[in-house]
Amino acid sequence: MKKGLVFTLICCALTGARFAAHPGMPAAYVAVEHVTLIDGTGSRARSDITVLLEGNRIRAIESSDHFRPPKGAQIVNGRGKFLIPGLWDMHVHIAGISADPLWSKEVLLPLFVANGITGVRDMGGDLKSLQSWRKQIDEGSLTGPHIVACGPMLDRGGERPSPEISAVRTPAEAQKAVLDLKSQGADFIKVLSSLTRESYYAVAQESKAQHLDLVGHVPYSITAAEASDAGQKSIEHIFYSNLMFDCSTRADELRQRQREEMEKRSATGIAALISEANKSYSPERAAVLGQKLRANGTWLVPTLIGIYPLGHFEELAKDTSRLKYLPTKLTREWTLEKLRKQYPAKYVDFYGQQSDSEVKILGDLHRAGVKILAGSDSLDLLNVCGFSLHQELALLVQAGLTPMEALQSATSNPAIFLGRQNDLGTIEIGKIADLVLLDANPLDDIHNTTRIKAVFVNGKLHSYADIEALLTRAVTFAESVRSQP
Repeated sequence: MKKGLVFTLICCALTGARFAAHPGMPAAYVAVEHVTLIDGTGSRARSDITVLLEGNRIRAIESSDHFRPPKGAQIVNGRGKFLIPGLWDMHVHIAGISADPLWSKEVLLPLFVANGITGVRDMGGDLKSLQSWRKQIDEGSLTGPHIVACGPMLDRGGERPSPEISAVRTPAEAQKAVLDLKSQGADFIKVLSSLTRESYYAVAQESKAQHLDLVGHVPYSITAAEASDAGQKSIEHIFYSNLMFDCSTRADELRQRQREEMEKRSATGIAALISEANKSYSPERAAVLGQKLRANGTWLVPTLIGIYPLGHFEELAKDTSRLKYLPTKLTREWTLEKLRKQYPAKYVDFYGQQSDSEVKILGDLHRAGVKILAGSDSLDLLNVCGFSLHQELALLVQAGLTPMEALQSATSNPAIFLGRQNDLGTIEIGKIADLVLLDANPLDDIHNTTRIKAVFVNGKLHSYADIEALLTRAVTFAESVRSQP
């Protein structure tokens, strides 16, 4: 977005605006008029529509020719624009891992809203911070997306406690960890890759008993099909969940050898096995896995943008315009010169091939009917929160999803997954007004999701000028972190 290109939507660029009777108070009603509506249900786009909001709810959706908003309503001129549901990023880390809550609250939350992301699923971090932010957002004292969060992830490693990881070494510890997280108000349970088989099944059993969704990596000790049968609701990542092994004609052999290399901590040996798995890829095995996941209702969050930059940093690192939104402590290693030293040609080739393999695997699983959720795995290499979800949507289309399906992976699908389809995810009467106004049609080109002119979060309008202010705020705070010793 170019600064100064347009003025505020509600004051200048959208002429003819009408305001509430009391100065400084928001209008009771807001009407987006003459807009092309893409409601997220899968229905075709509808032109010349008026969407009426009352408070934080959608109250009417009518043809603009036959509908007049209530007197005193604030009018948003949608001529030539497209209205879509607010986006969800279903795999972020915003209060842990690389994101220190001391700065991430003031840097990352504005970036999400500015990018049309009205909801996030935090996949491992400081639960107290996330719950505090959610409360402030719900109360209206903090600008940010809706948040659902798991708190610490469960894994075998970790000698010292951290906000991101809870060490689980035995089935008894696994059971206790689930109970502890429930008592702390975690929304779901997430597992990582190193859990033993016995601990994993203890987590799965206790999660089910406590009515908590189980999500996460597929541990090395089990297969994706076994995780699905155990009730894991979503599989996160293709690469880190080793789906290339599940889809190989040599699956059993390569998994056994992988475990041996893991015990030896041989990164070179593991990489070689991954390459062998990709070379022995079987569309038929992928289809069988896909049928299993579909039958069990297991979702996939592929996070293609997590691996893609490792094989394509030569092109991506040339654009440094987004690095200003993050503290230097995260981005100082993201220069082309340093990346070339860290990732020689053989590594770039490996990750490039892996990225291609992920696209192929996702395409076959999607065709088998596996339900997809968009997630960015924020703050990985060259991965700037907010912006990276739009990159993920483009990669999903590259993998074979239609633009509508990619859009639904970040709108209606998250609402269904979270059990909130009655109030989120689509633009329908009675639902929460999480909306994004675009300057071009995302069904013609999914990249048009970046052409944002306004965002509504829980009914609150953020104009173009507001969006610019949010981006400026993120830059300013990131700069203040850079200046700290």
